[in-house]
Amino acid sequence: MAQAQNKLQHLPQLDGLRGVAIAIVVLGHMLVFGVGFGLTKLGPLPPLGVTLFFVLSGFLITRILLEARNKTKYYLSFYARRALRIWPLYFLVLAILFLITNHRVDALTFDETRVRWPFFVFYIQNIVYKNAALLGPPALGITWSLAVEEQFYTTWPLIVRNLPNFTLKWLLFGVIIVAPIARFLFPQFGLDPYINPLCRFDAMAMGGLVAIWMTDRQPVRERIVRTAWSVTAVAVVVGGLSYLIGWSHFLSKTVEAALWTSVLLGSMGSAFMIRVLSQSALRFIGKISYCAYLTHFIVASLVISIWPGASLGIRIFRVAVVLSMTCLVGELSWRFLEEPILRLKRYFPSGKTLSGVHAGTTAAIALANSGGTEGTA
Repeated sequence: MAQAQNKLQHLPQLDGLRGVAIAIVVLGHMLVFGVGFGLTKLGPLPPLGVTLFFVLSGFLITRILLEARNKTKYYLSFYARRALRIWPLYFLVLAILFLITNHRVDALTFDETRVRWPFFVFYIQNIVYKNAALLGPPALGITWSLAVEEQFYTTWPLIVRNLPNFTLKWLLFGVIIVAPIARFLFPQFGLDPYINPLCRFDAMAMGGLVAIWMTDRQPVRERIVRTAWSVTAVAVVVGGLSYLIGWSHFLSKTVEAALWTSVLLGSMGSAFMIRVLSQSALRFIGKISYCAYLTHFIVASLVISIWPGASLGIRIFRVAVVLSMTCLVGELSWRFLEEPILRLKRYFPSGKTLSGVHAGTTAAIALANSGGTEGTA
Protein backbone atom coordinates (compact mmCIF):
# COMPACT_ATOMS: atom_id res chain seq x y z
CA MET A 1 0.00 0.00 0.00
CA ALA A 2 1.38 3.37 -1.00
CA GLN A 3 2.55 5.63 1.77
CA ALA A 4 2.78 9.41 1.86
CA GLN A 5 6.35 10.58 2.16
CA ASN A 6 5.78 14.33 2.05
CA LYS A 7 7.11 16.79 4.53
CA LEU A 8 5.49 16.72 7.94
CA GLN A 9 2.57 19.06 7.53
CA HIS A 10 0.66 21.25 9.90
CA LEU A 11 -2.71 19.69 10.75
CA PRO A 12 -5.19 22.60 10.90
CA GLN A 13 -7.78 20.57 12.78
CA LEU A 14 -5.40 20.33 15.72
CA ASP A 15 -5.47 24.13 15.95
CA GLY A 16 -9.23 23.76 16.26
CA LEU A 17 -8.83 21.07 18.90
CA ARG A 18 -6.54 23.42 20.80
CA GLY A 19 -9.33 26.00 20.49
CA VAL A 20 -11.73 23.52 22.08
CA ALA A 21 -9.28 23.03 24.97
CA ILE A 22 -8.89 26.73 25.75
CA ALA A 23 -12.63 27.31 25.39
CA ILE A 24 -13.27 24.65 28.03
CA VAL A 25 -10.72 26.22 30.36
CA VAL A 26 -11.75 29.87 29.99
CA LEU A 27 -15.51 29.34 29.81
CA GLY A 28 -15.22 26.88 32.67
CA HIS A 29 -13.46 29.46 34.82
CA MET A 30 -16.13 32.01 33.96
CA LEU A 31 -18.78 29.57 35.16
CA VAL A 32 -16.94 28.52 38.33
CA PHE A 33 -15.27 31.67 39.68
CA GLY A 34 -16.90 34.74 41.19
CA VAL A 35 -15.94 37.01 38.32
CA GLY A 36 -18.50 35.00 36.38
CA PHE A 37 -21.35 32.94 37.76
CA GLY A 38 -19.74 31.32 40.81
CA LEU A 39 -21.09 27.83 40.08
CA THR A 40 -18.51 26.02 42.19
CA LYS A 41 -20.14 22.63 41.59
CA LEU A 42 -18.82 22.91 38.02
CA GLY A 43 -15.24 23.02 39.34
CA PRO A 44 -14.24 19.80 37.49
CA LEU A 45 -15.03 21.41 34.10
CA PRO A 46 -11.94 23.63 33.47
CA PRO A 47 -9.43 20.81 34.24
CA LEU A 48 -10.87 18.83 31.33
CA GLY A 49 -9.37 21.42 28.97
CA VAL A 50 -6.00 21.17 30.69
CA THR A 51 -5.97 17.40 30.20
CA LEU A 52 -6.71 17.88 26.51
CA PHE A 53 -3.78 20.32 26.29
CA PHE A 54 -1.51 17.66 27.82
CA VAL A 55 -2.64 14.97 25.36
CA LEU A 56 -2.14 17.35 22.43
CA SER A 57 1.28 18.40 23.69
CA GLY A 58 2.42 14.81 24.08
CA PHE A 59 1.34 14.01 20.54
CA LEU A 60 2.75 17.09 18.84
CA ILE A 61 6.09 17.12 20.65
CA THR A 62 6.65 13.40 20.16
CA ARG A 63 5.71 13.73 16.49
CA ILE A 64 8.29 16.50 16.05
CA LEU A 65 11.00 14.60 17.92
CA LEU A 66 10.45 11.37 15.98
CA GLU A 67 10.82 13.22 12.70
CA ALA A 68 13.96 15.07 13.81
CA ARG A 69 15.67 12.38 15.89
CA ASN A 70 18.35 11.62 13.29
CA LYS A 71 18.95 15.22 12.27
CA THR A 72 21.96 17.30 13.16
CA LYS A 73 21.52 19.96 15.86
CA TYR A 74 18.59 17.92 17.20
CA TYR A 75 18.75 19.34 20.72
CA LEU A 76 19.62 22.90 19.72
CA SER A 77 16.77 23.10 17.24
CA PHE A 78 14.18 21.61 19.57
CA TYR A 79 15.02 23.61 22.68
CA ALA A 80 15.57 26.86 20.80
CA ARG A 81 12.21 26.55 19.06
CA ARG A 82 10.45 25.70 22.33
CA ALA A 83 12.07 28.66 24.08
CA LEU A 84 10.97 31.03 21.31
CA ARG A 85 7.42 29.76 21.60
CA ILE A 86 7.07 29.66 25.37
CA TRP A 87 9.46 31.99 27.17
CA PRO A 88 8.75 35.53 25.88
CA LEU A 89 5.05 35.67 26.77
CA TYR A 90 5.48 33.61 29.94
CA PHE A 91 8.22 35.83 31.34
CA LEU A 92 6.26 38.94 30.36
CA VAL A 93 3.26 37.66 32.33
CA LEU A 94 5.46 36.85 35.33
CA ALA A 95 6.90 40.38 35.21
CA ILE A 96 3.40 41.86 35.15
CA LEU A 97 2.25 39.76 38.09
CA PHE A 98 5.35 40.16 40.27
CA LEU A 99 6.35 43.74 39.43
CA ILE A 100 3.21 45.62 38.41
CA THR A 101 -0.12 44.24 39.64
CA ASN A 102 0.95 42.76 42.98
CA HIS A 103 -0.37 44.93 45.87
CA ARG A 104 -2.08 47.17 43.31
CA VAL A 105 -4.96 44.91 42.23
CA ASP A 106 -6.70 43.03 45.03
CA ALA A 107 -7.38 39.86 43.05
CA LEU A 108 -3.75 39.76 41.88
CA THR A 109 -2.12 40.41 45.25
CA PHE A 110 0.02 37.80 47.01
CA ASP A 111 2.82 37.50 49.56
CA GLU A 112 6.00 37.55 47.48
CA THR A 113 8.03 36.26 50.44
CA ARG A 114 6.11 32.99 50.17
CA VAL A 115 5.27 32.92 46.46
CA ARG A 116 8.75 33.50 45.12
CA TRP A 117 9.54 34.37 41.53
CA PRO A 118 12.63 32.13 40.99
CA PHE A 119 10.48 29.02 41.39
CA PHE A 120 8.24 30.23 38.57
CA VAL A 121 11.10 31.34 36.34
CA PHE A 122 12.68 27.88 36.53
CA TYR A 123 9.36 26.03 36.18
CA ILE A 124 9.56 24.20 39.50
CA GLN A 125 6.58 25.82 41.23
CA ASN A 126 4.52 22.62 40.97
CA ILE A 127 7.27 20.69 42.79
CA VAL A 128 8.35 23.24 45.40
CA TYR A 129 4.80 24.03 46.47
CA LYS A 130 2.99 20.94 47.69
CA ASN A 131 -0.48 22.27 47.03
CA ALA A 132 -2.04 24.32 44.24
CA ALA A 133 -3.50 26.70 46.84
CA LEU A 134 0.05 27.81 47.72
CA LEU A 135 0.77 29.06 44.20
CA GLY A 136 -0.83 32.46 44.74
CA PRO A 137 -3.86 33.96 42.97
CA PRO A 138 -5.37 31.97 40.08
CA ALA A 139 -3.62 34.19 37.52
CA LEU A 140 -0.31 32.87 38.86
CA GLY A 141 -1.48 29.46 40.03
CA ILE A 142 -2.44 28.26 36.56
CA THR A 143 1.22 28.28 35.52
CA TRP A 144 1.62 24.87 37.18
CA SER A 145 0.51 23.26 33.90
CA LEU A 146 3.27 25.05 31.98
CA ALA A 147 5.73 23.71 34.52
CA VAL A 148 4.47 20.17 33.86
CA GLU A 149 4.98 20.63 30.13
CA GLU A 150 8.44 22.12 30.57
CA GLN A 151 9.43 19.21 32.78
CA PHE A 152 8.22 16.88 30.04
CA TYR A 153 10.20 18.81 27.41
CA THR A 154 13.32 18.63 29.56
CA THR A 155 13.54 14.84 29.61
CA TRP A 156 11.57 13.49 26.66
CA PRO A 157 13.85 14.68 23.80
CA LEU A 158 16.83 12.87 25.33
CA ILE A 159 14.81 9.67 25.67
CA VAL A 160 13.37 9.80 22.13
CA ARG A 161 16.81 10.44 20.67
CA ASN A 162 18.36 7.37 22.27
CA LEU A 163 15.68 4.69 22.44
CA PRO A 164 13.93 2.76 19.64
CA ASN A 165 10.19 3.14 19.18
CA PHE A 166 9.47 -0.30 20.64
CA THR A 167 11.15 0.67 23.92
CA LEU A 168 9.53 4.10 23.89
CA LYS A 169 6.09 2.52 23.71
CA TRP A 170 6.70 0.34 26.76
CA LEU A 171 8.15 3.28 28.63
CA LEU A 172 5.04 5.34 27.90
CA PHE A 173 2.79 2.48 28.99
CA GLY A 174 4.79 2.44 32.21
CA VAL A 175 4.18 6.16 32.71
CA ILE A 176 0.44 5.60 32.24
CA ILE A 177 0.51 2.93 34.94
CA VAL A 178 2.67 4.94 37.35
CA ALA A 179 0.54 8.13 37.21
CA PRO A 180 -2.60 6.76 38.95
CA ILE A 181 -0.42 4.95 41.49
CA ALA A 182 1.28 8.29 42.23
CA ARG A 183 -2.12 9.97 42.54
CA PHE A 184 -3.04 7.37 45.13
CA LEU A 185 0.19 7.58 47.13
CA PHE A 186 1.19 11.25 47.00
CA PRO A 187 -1.67 12.69 49.11
CA GLN A 188 -0.45 10.51 51.97
CA PHE A 189 2.74 12.60 51.94
CA GLY A 190 0.91 15.92 51.72
CA LEU A 191 1.52 16.32 47.97
CA ASP A 192 -1.19 17.60 45.65
CA PRO A 193 -1.60 15.04 42.82
CA TYR A 194 -3.32 17.65 40.67
CA ILE A 195 -0.13 19.62 39.99
CA ASN A 196 2.62 17.03 40.43
CA PRO A 197 4.26 16.02 37.14
CA LEU A 198 4.39 12.29 37.90
CA CYS A 199 0.65 12.40 38.44
CA ARG A 200 -0.06 14.16 35.13
CA PHE A 201 2.40 12.70 32.65
CA ASP A 202 -0.04 9.93 31.71
CA ALA A 203 -1.97 12.31 29.46
CA MET A 204 1.22 13.30 27.63
CA ALA A 205 2.23 9.65 27.43
CA MET A 206 -1.02 8.82 25.64
CA GLY A 207 -0.43 11.58 23.12
CA GLY A 208 3.11 10.26 22.64
CA LEU A 209 1.80 6.74 22.03
CA VAL A 210 -0.50 8.06 19.29
CA ALA A 211 2.48 9.76 17.60
CA ILE A 212 4.56 6.56 17.73
CA TRP A 213 1.65 4.43 16.51
CA MET A 214 1.06 6.79 13.59
CA THR A 215 4.76 6.68 12.74
CA ASP A 216 5.13 2.91 12.97
CA ARG A 217 1.83 1.77 11.47
CA GLN A 218 1.00 4.64 9.13
CA PRO A 219 -2.69 3.76 9.37
CA VAL A 220 -5.40 4.64 6.90
CA ARG A 221 -8.02 6.95 8.35
CA GLU A 222 -10.62 4.18 8.67
CA ARG A 223 -8.29 2.32 11.01
CA ILE A 224 -7.64 5.51 12.96
CA VAL A 225 -11.38 5.89 13.55
CA ARG A 226 -11.73 2.25 14.61
CA THR A 227 -8.87 2.71 17.06
CA ALA A 228 -10.51 5.85 18.43
CA TRP A 229 -13.68 3.91 19.16
CA SER A 230 -11.67 1.12 20.78
CA VAL A 231 -9.89 3.59 23.06
CA THR A 232 -13.26 5.13 23.95
CA ALA A 233 -14.70 1.73 24.84
CA VAL A 234 -11.74 0.86 27.07
CA ALA A 235 -11.91 4.26 28.79
CA VAL A 236 -15.64 3.92 29.46
CA VAL A 237 -15.21 0.42 30.90
CA VAL A 238 -12.28 1.43 33.10
CA GLY A 239 -14.08 4.58 34.20
CA GLY A 240 -17.23 2.68 35.07
CA LEU A 241 -15.39 -0.01 36.99
CA SER A 242 -13.24 2.51 38.86
CA TYR A 243 -16.39 4.35 39.93
CA LEU A 244 -18.06 1.16 41.14
CA ILE A 245 -15.08 0.03 43.22
CA GLY A 246 -14.24 3.52 44.51
CA TRP A 247 -11.01 4.10 42.59
CA SER A 248 -12.19 7.02 40.48
CA HIS A 249 -10.36 9.58 42.65
CA PHE A 250 -7.02 8.40 41.26
CA LEU A 251 -8.08 6.84 37.92
CA SER A 252 -10.36 9.62 36.66
CA LYS A 253 -7.54 11.70 35.16
CA THR A 254 -6.28 8.68 33.24
CA VAL A 255 -9.79 7.99 31.96
CA GLU A 256 -10.18 11.65 30.93
CA ALA A 257 -6.87 11.51 29.08
CA ALA A 258 -7.91 8.31 27.29
CA LEU A 259 -11.19 9.88 26.16
CA TRP A 260 -9.35 12.93 24.86
CA THR A 261 -6.91 10.58 23.13
CA SER A 262 -9.83 9.06 21.27
CA VAL A 263 -10.94 12.57 20.28
CA LEU A 264 -7.40 13.28 19.05
CA LEU A 265 -7.48 10.12 16.95
CA GLY A 266 -10.90 11.03 15.61
CA SER A 267 -9.63 14.47 14.64
CA MET A 268 -7.11 12.79 12.33
CA GLY A 269 -9.34 10.02 10.99
CA SER A 270 -12.87 11.36 10.73
CA ALA A 271 -13.54 13.61 7.75
CA PHE A 272 -16.44 15.17 9.69
CA MET A 273 -14.29 16.00 12.73
CA ILE A 274 -11.51 17.33 10.51
CA ARG A 275 -13.97 19.61 8.74
CA VAL A 276 -15.52 20.89 11.99
CA LEU A 277 -12.23 21.42 13.81
CA SER A 278 -10.69 23.14 10.80
CA GLN A 279 -13.22 25.99 10.87
CA SER A 280 -11.55 29.38 11.01
CA ALA A 281 -13.26 30.48 14.25
CA LEU A 282 -11.98 27.49 16.20
CA ARG A 283 -8.55 27.81 14.65
CA PHE A 284 -8.39 31.47 15.63
CA ILE A 285 -9.17 30.55 19.23
CA GLY A 286 -6.52 27.86 19.02
CA LYS A 287 -4.02 30.35 17.64
CA ILE A 288 -4.42 32.68 20.63
CA SER A 289 -4.84 29.85 23.16
CA TYR A 290 -1.43 30.25 24.80
CA CYS A 291 -1.93 33.93 25.53
CA ALA A 292 -5.57 33.37 26.48
CA TYR A 293 -4.55 30.74 29.01
CA LEU A 294 -1.90 32.93 30.59
CA THR A 295 -3.86 36.19 30.65
CA HIS A 296 -7.58 35.46 31.08
CA PHE A 297 -7.34 35.54 34.88
CA ILE A 298 -5.39 38.79 34.75
CA VAL A 299 -8.12 40.28 32.55
CA ALA A 300 -10.81 38.87 34.83
CA SER A 301 -9.15 40.30 37.93
CA LEU A 302 -8.94 43.76 36.39
CA VAL A 303 -12.54 43.59 35.18
CA ILE A 304 -13.97 42.62 38.57
CA SER A 305 -11.97 45.39 40.26
CA ILE A 306 -13.62 47.91 37.92
CA TRP A 307 -17.13 46.38 37.92
CA PRO A 308 -17.74 44.65 41.26
CA GLY A 309 -21.12 43.28 42.21
CA ALA A 310 -23.01 40.02 42.37
CA SER A 311 -26.21 40.61 40.41
CA LEU A 312 -26.88 38.36 37.42
CA GLY A 313 -26.72 41.31 35.06
CA ILE A 314 -23.29 42.46 36.20
CA ARG A 315 -22.00 38.87 36.07
CA ILE A 316 -23.16 38.45 32.48
CA PHE A 317 -21.63 41.81 31.60
CA ARG A 318 -18.30 40.89 33.22
CA VAL A 319 -18.12 37.56 31.43
CA ALA A 320 -18.78 39.25 28.09
CA VAL A 321 -16.05 41.82 28.78
CA VAL A 322 -13.55 39.20 29.96
CA LEU A 323 -14.09 37.00 26.91
CA SER A 324 -13.88 39.94 24.51
CA MET A 325 -10.81 41.43 26.14
CA THR A 326 -9.07 38.03 26.35
CA CYS A 327 -9.56 37.55 22.61
CA LEU A 328 -8.31 41.08 21.94
CA VAL A 329 -5.23 40.64 24.14
CA GLY A 330 -4.59 37.27 22.50
CA GLU A 331 -4.75 38.73 18.99
CA LEU A 332 -2.50 41.66 19.91
CA SER A 333 -0.03 39.34 21.58
CA TRP A 334 0.04 37.07 18.54
CA ARG A 335 0.43 39.89 16.07
CA PHE A 336 3.00 42.03 17.87
CA LEU A 337 4.85 39.62 20.17
CA GLU A 338 4.44 35.91 19.48
CA GLU A 339 4.39 35.81 15.68
CA PRO A 340 7.38 38.18 15.20
CA ILE A 341 9.42 36.14 17.67
CA LEU A 342 8.38 32.86 16.07
CA ARG A 343 9.86 34.05 12.79
CA LEU A 344 13.24 33.48 14.45
CA LYS A 345 12.55 29.76 14.24
CA ARG A 346 13.94 29.86 10.71
CA TYR A 347 17.39 30.00 12.28
CA PHE A 348 16.70 26.65 13.98
CA PRO A 349 15.23 24.40 11.27
CA SER A 350 13.90 21.10 12.57
CA GLY A 351 14.39 19.22 9.31
CA LYS A 352 11.13 17.35 9.78
CA THR A 353 9.74 14.87 7.22
CA LEU A 354 6.43 13.09 7.18
CA SER A 355 6.53 9.45 8.17
CA GLY A 356 3.62 9.09 10.54
CA VAL A 357 0.54 10.08 8.57
CA HIS A 358 -0.77 7.76 5.88
CA ALA A 359 -1.96 9.01 2.53
CA GLY A 360 -5.53 8.27 3.66
CA THR A 361 -5.16 10.72 6.53
CA THR A 362 -3.58 13.30 4.24
CA ALA A 363 -6.51 12.86 1.87
CA ALA A 364 -8.93 13.45 4.73
CA ILE A 365 -7.09 16.65 5.61
CA ALA A 366 -7.30 17.77 1.99
CA LEU A 367 -11.01 16.97 2.01
CA ALA A 368 -11.52 19.13 5.06
CA ASN A 369 -9.50 21.97 3.56
CA SER A 370 -11.51 21.83 0.34
CA GLY A 371 -14.56 22.84 2.38
CA GLY A 372 -13.32 26.41 2.56
CA THR A 373 -10.97 26.42 5.53
CA GLU A 374 -8.10 28.82 5.43
CA GLY A 375 -4.40 28.06 5.62
CA THR A 376 -2.71 27.82 8.97
CA ALA A 377 -1.33 30.87 10.65
